[in-house]
Amino acid sequence: MANLDLQCGTVYSIYEAGQCSSGDNKTLLSLISNLSENSLNDSVYPSDGLFNNLNIEIATPLGDLNYYKFDARHESYYPLENNLVFKLSSQLGLIDSYSEKETPFFNRYFGGGASSIRGFEINSLGPTYSNGSAKGGELSFLTTTSLISPLPIDDSQNMRIGVFAEIGSIHESISNIDSEDLRASTGLAFSWYTPIGPIGVFWSKPLLKKPNDRLETFAFSLGSAF
Repeated sequence: MANLDLQCGTVYSIYEAGQCSSGDNKTLLSLISNLSENSLNDSVYPSDGLFNNLNIEIATPLGDLNYYKFDARHESYYPLENNLVFKLSSQLGLIDSYSEKETPFFNRYFGGGASSIRGFEINSLGPTYSNGSAKGGELSFLTTTSLISPLPIDDSQNMRIGVFAEIGSIHESISNIDSEDLRASTGLAFSWYTPIGPIGVFWSKPLLKKPNDRLETFAFSLGSAF
């Protein structure tokens, strides 16, 4: 059993008063199961194989939080001619409460940014509170296709460049799925695996967007190989 010391802050104290009003200390007793499959031929820049991961968490009634959480991830790589590699990746996440208690706000999904749908500002997609702050959703979906190549220069084994196209969405709940939440983008990506870890640079152009979306043409990230 874990004790959670929540720091609700101003926004959550106002808009998530049901979870914050009784104090910021919660107890959590959860059961977690993880299944993984990995046949990638390289841990940094694979060119063949696949990776699958499924994580299931159930917060039991013995704690203050009652929810189930499901996260699935897939990556597959296919070698092509001229050192090109085709990559397909998908992520699916959902969280929901199985009691009258609310789904914990700190476990919701957010969209936008280098690790989500590029071309949009980080955590800018999906439901928002009335003040415009990101609320997060209970259902997340993302699929990305990429065509990856080494740079045509000497000593470029730790560098990759490629083009990508991706589509995804963040939905407020699994019972409120709206096709209007879909977003899509395409762009160019560069990755360099340095001694301190991977560094990524992305140039993105949204293909499916809404007038009030906050766009991000250029992004820089740490910890993302490609």
